Amino acid sequence: TVRLHGNDHDTARKLNRTENLRPIPPTDPDFKRLYPRRNDAESINRDLDDTLYLRRAHSVGHARQHLNLIGYALVVNGVTVHRYSRHRAPDRLAA
Repeated sequence: TVRLHGNDHDTARKLNRTENLRPIPPTDPDFKRLYPRRNDAESINRDLDDTLYLRRAHSVGHARQHLNLIGYALVVNGVTVHRYSRHRAPDRLAA
């Protein structure tokens, strides 16, 4: 088992575990299936961070912040479905 969160010892060594250690090593059978999704997840997280004014949450309280994240996920997925359906529309017309 590898610890994935940093501590004071890591800070003293200037080790950022989240950037330098992988929870799933390249030799793991699931690595090839899971690793390509990492860039998508990080991109979505960055987009979410960019919506935060002064890097602060849009709402106060755990339940409200959770609802905001669910709403954001619904918007991202809705836009994705819309773009995919528009991308597929010429194929339907040709058929």
